[in-house]
Amino acid sequence: MSYCGLTAALKSSAGKQQRGPISKQRNHWLQTTLIEAAKLAPRWNPQLAALHARELERGHRNRATLAVARKLVAYLLAVDKSRQPFQERAPSEVPTQKPA
Repeated sequence: MSYCGLTAALKSSAGKQQRGPISKQRNHWLQTTLIEAAKLAPRWNPQLAALHARELERGHRNRATLAVARKLVAYLLAVDKSRQPFQERAPSEVPTQKPA
């Protein structure tokens, strides 16, 4: 996530935590691409639309877009790790394990 520039600096003192702006040490082109994709993704994917709506209720639009971008990176990493094509599933579906 930090390589993508989607994480924030964290300051903590006396049990209180405060997040700063997103990281400046990043791949600028990757961050820009992910943010632009995150602005369009809720129109095409109902799960991302629900995440965006939930985050909009909690904060402002930029924070919601950032949450969607983080979810997109999670999808990309999962697809890369599994070496399988992306398959959209309902959130309640549990992937089946192949017998060893």
